[in-house]
Amino acid sequence: MEKRETIPSYKRRLNDWDYSQPRIYMLTLAIEGRRPLLGTLVGDASLPTTASNGPRLLPSELGAAVLHEVDGIPHYYPQITIIARQLMPDHLHILLYVTRPLPVYLGQVVAGFKASCNKKWRQMQGGAQRQDPQRGEAPWQNHWAPY
Repeated sequence: MEKRETIPSYKRRLNDWDYSQPRIYMLTLAIEGRRPLLGTLVGDASLPTTASNGPRLLPSELGAAVLHEVDGIPHYYPQITIIARQLMPDHLHILLYVTRPLPVYLGQVVAGFKASCNKKWRQMQGGAQRQDPQRGEAPWQNHWAPY
């Protein structure tokens, strides 16, 4: 089997696409170093997800804050409807619908979302400075991918 070349996710966006236009977008945002900062998988993986002890994600404090921030995006950008979101231990998927043209590009919406989450993270870490690699370093990778 031939191995395909890996493309860095920051290059997976289309150069000629206007990311402010109405469409449905699936975004994936990952934690730097894929650290499991957003939650822990709990439950019995052999059971269906609908079972009382079925597998599920137990959000961390940061994970709960991230979900709160996702749900708040339409407050800042009423042109966006959150269709679904799925938190994983080390990344987040967001399915969103841009219902009418945005006043900014989607990348600016994502940057604002990540900045707000990073601020919450620093507060949780005792107000550590942005560049403190042991405590307050921003948890998100610098890029996002629309897939």
